[in-house]
Amino acid sequence: MSPRLLAFFDTRYQSAPDIVAVTDGCDPWDAVRAARPASRTHAPLNLPGTLGTYDLAMPGQAALVAAFAASAGLSGFVVDCHPTAAGYTTGAAALMPALGDGFGLAFQWPVGRDPFWRAPADADSRMLRARALIAALGRDAHVRVGGRTILVVDRPDLLIDTARSLDLLRRAAAEAGLAGLYLVASRAEEGDALSLGYDALVDPSPGDWASCAQINIASGSYDLLEMLAGLRDSSELTDRYFMYNLFVISRMIDRRKRGKVFPRVFPFYQDWATHPDGGATLLFSRGLVGSSQVNWPSFGRFVENGMTYAAETFEPGESLCFLHSWNNWLDGSQVEPSLFDGDLVYNALKDAIAKARFVIATGGGLRQEIDPALLQMVETVCAASARLYAA
Repeated sequence: MSPRLLAFFDTRYQSAPDIVAVTDGCDPWDAVRAARPASRTHAPLNLPGTLGTYDLAMPGQAALVAAFAASAGLSGFVVDCHPTAAGYTTGAAALMPALGDGFGLAFQWPVGRDPFWRAPADADSRMLRARALIAALGRDAHVRVGGRTILVVDRPDLLIDTARSLDLLRRAAAEAGLAGLYLVASRAEEGDALSLGYDALVDPSPGDWASCAQINIASGSYDLLEMLAGLRDSSELTDRYFMYNLFVISRMIDRRKRGKVFPRVFPFYQDWATHPDGGATLLFSRGLVGSSQVNWPSFGRFVENGMTYAAETFEPGESLCFLHSWNNWLDGSQVEPSLFDGDLVYNALKDAIAKARFVIATGGGLRQEIDPALLQMVETVCAASARLYAA
């Protein structure tokens, strides 16, 4: 079975009343337009190109977005189950007519934005809340593994009484007539995750898991004096900077040791817009092609290797790879056509998906015996690079 690439998708770009309530009446497009870098090292946010500032409450506009994603080779979107006062909403209603056998929906439960599950509660209240979460998933056009609906659990470290909470979700899913849940924790190391009730894991977002050393560690008081004099940017004290290539390579090297963890791929990432007081994660590239902020050749290889790894490592039907974002414009990781990059990133994604599937179908891929000495050399070079940038 060909590997499936699923993209996390933000449904809050719409005017539907349930989503307007989730965003407190704020238009997410306004946040993208209004964001201004506070540092010379912060890359300006890109803006939508071909698809424009769409309203996902409009079926025609939602269908166009889904068609673009399906045309790139994606197998579906992963949409958030947004907690509300009455329960949960996904904001995916207008997408439903555009979904089919080859393109569907998986779901993400953002525990960090769901305070109910981070505090003790009686059994009846927890079961009612579990039923509300499952009800928000619906039953149609799901992306499934072995007949089970995929539900990614974001920030699983915040979930109280994990094993019992996951059991309640499975019971609620059975009551609702679903064939089951395929639960995926957003976590870097397998550890005890499978014994707690998860079926698999997925690499956390770049902001939640730094897989290599940052490059802006201050080396002494002289650095601070330069910042006070305006010769260096003060964000170097508050934000984390990484080289894109080193960051993504370190996520892929010898990853089988981390257990049953699906790859998460991304073209770019700088989340300064959501960290106005510091603490942002910023990825940079050297030797960029053209004037794009995105190193699209490296991104293409990242996608290809992630999909190939999934196909060769996991059981048929479980060969999943995740794209960090289809449309997260606030952290620059979107792959939709943009004003600055045009279709460059979108086409890099499309070409990489096609190439990965061709390589897998023709018997190529990553599963060759690697000389242990060569692997040790690569790991040594990566470690030395990290020390060099940290010095």
